[in-house]
Amino acid sequence: MTERESVTQKKVIDVIRKYGGYVYKNAQSMYTEVGRPDLTACIPTTLGKLKEEGYSDDTKIGLFIGIEMKRPGNLKGVSSSQKIVGKQIKKAGGIWLLIDDPMIAEALMMRFTDKYDV
Repeated sequence: MTERESVTQKKVIDVIRKYGGYVYKNAQSMYTEVGRPDLTACIPTTLGKLKEEGYSDDTKIGLFIGIEMKRPGNLKGVSSSQKIVGKQIKKAGGIWLLIDDPMIAEALMMRFTDKYDV
């Protein structure tokens, strides 16, 4: 039996916070935009991390990330509304992720932040 989506979400939240990121769960209600990602995060990085190796600009910026969570093994369960919102986030310069495994979040945080030994 796969773990519940809420358990996976909590693990992803913990990973993002461990690396100094800000993250919150989007509450869903009848007033919420349809397709809004489950989690919204801002992760700290530097311009140098986003450029080719050798670029040494250490200006700190935050990356906006919308995270659509799925329970493990259920990545195909994305609604058309979720895909539309994902495209809007990307068009605005943000990052939209579809995640079903906290290890994916861990790898991304290691890649984009300066905190390798947390």
